[in-house]
Formats: sequence, structure tokens, C-alpha cells
Amino acid sequence: MKSKFVRLSRFTDRQVMRLGSGLILAWLSCKPALADLPSVEAPESSGGTGLMGQIKGYAQDFIVFAGLLVCAVAFINVATSAVHTFVEVRNERATWTKFGSIVATGVVLLVATIWLLGQSAEIIL
Repeated sequence: MKSKFVRLSRFTDRQVMRLGSGLILAWLSCKPALADLPSVEAPESSGGTGLMGQIKGYAQDFIVFAGLLVCAVAFINVATSAVHTFVEVRNERATWTKFGSIVATGVVLLVATIWLLGQSAEIIL
């Protein structure tokens, strides 16, 4: 008479380990998580009380974050153009004066962008 149960001797050790690991993971995934969820943080800029105030605060934070992204893009563009001009100087297709003017203009652009971002953040917040 054949047994209705599957014999484990048919499987290799690796298959038994995979099956056991899979059963343990399935069992653990069915258990409820007992960790406490963190509370939602209020926005850095206070837009007031209530839901509309919170939405206004998040919108103000988003505007400041978008300004920081603009500064990051400006920095990447200035660095890219400076490196490109430096390569041209090394290949004798441009002069050091052009390289210096690109770097000086880029620095002025970045300082002005960051200063304007700071001024706008104070106004918005």
C-alpha cells in the first residue's frame, strides 16, 4: 500500500532547506506587524492650522525644494561647461581667458541663484 504522504527522502538537502525557508517566510508574512508606525511630520513651514494650513505648508516646502533643484541643475551646467572649456584649452582650441571667464561667470551665476533662493525662501516662509 502506497503512503499518502510525501517522503522527504526523495528530496535533496538543498530542496528541503528551500522548502523550510519558504514555509518560515510564508508563516512570518502572515503574522501581524507589531511595530508602531511613526507619526506624520508637520511641514517645516507652518501654513496654519487644519488641513488647508498643512497643505499650504507642504506647498511652501515644495517650492523651496524646487528652488534647490534649480540650484543643483545650475551647478551641474556650470561644472559641465567649465570642464568642456578646459578640454578645449588643453587641445588648444580655446584660450585660458575663455576658461577663466566661463568659471568666473559660472561662480557669479551660482552665487546669485543661491542668494535669490535664500531671499525667496524667507519671503515664502
